[in-house]
Amino acid sequence: MDLGLTGKIALVVGAGSDVGRAAALSLAREGATPILSGRRREALEETAHSIEAAGGKVHVLPGDARDPADVARMVAEAHAFAGRIDLLVNTVGPYPLPELYPDVPEPMYGNDASWAAIFDNVFMPAARLTREVMPLMKALGAGAIVHLAANSARYFNPATAQYAAMKAALIHATKNWARDGGKHGVRVNAVMPGWIKGEGTAARVAAAAAALGATEAEAERAMVSAHDGLFWSPRMGRVEEYADAIVFLLSERAGYINGALLPIDGGTPVWG
Repeated sequence: MDLGLTGKIALVVGAGSDVGRAAALSLAREGATPILSGRRREALEETAHSIEAAGGKVHVLPGDARDPADVARMVAEAHAFAGRIDLLVNTVGPYPLPELYPDVPEPMYGNDASWAAIFDNVFMPAARLTREVMPLMKALGAGAIVHLAANSARYFNPATAQYAAMKAALIHATKNWARDGGKHGVRVNAVMPGWIKGEGTAARVAAAAAALGATEAEAERAMVSAHDGLFWSPRMGRVEEYADAIVFLLSERAGYINGALLPIDGGTPVWG
């Protein structure tokens, strides 16, 4: 099935690992030219090497989505390099790691510093990127944006309270951006992941399997089922599965999908 992505210019933010890397690879396979952005040049170069080895075109443009000035520079340089930006993929926004709220045992309440850190790391990258890219796409009269949100936006667990609140803000903003962009030919959608078996999670599964004396599949099943019993599939989602959904939403085949919040979680009542 031709997705109509040949020749498209795609700014992929978070392209150094996991879903961002997989999305960049998938876009390149479909004939698009990914512009790879993220904080770690070495990781971006690894993604670029994989794309080039498969015969694809790619450009590396490091940038920090936590810095508004750097986002403005990154988007301006991407536009100057290619003459346009047709597609934007935003996969940044880390899970609530302890370093984002040190010495805060209850992320449900946190403190001002922890809320500010989560806000700046999880929600604001999406806001900054959309703010810079949307006018360029409106001027073209076409474009597609996909943000990586999370099904935890409607899953209420104290351990992820701050993170989930920012993802909930992202899905609300996505709807508003879609409404604004739609009349100019610009679509904005979000995917709602459950478990993502990225590099870090895969390492946790392997460690759990070793500790339990179980297979990795058994350890993965135990981790998924222990999560309040919400997930209907006994496994986690592979990064390629998330990336393929993102690429479809960016494609001409999804030309009438705008403001959608697509759950990709193996089945759960959270978005049912």
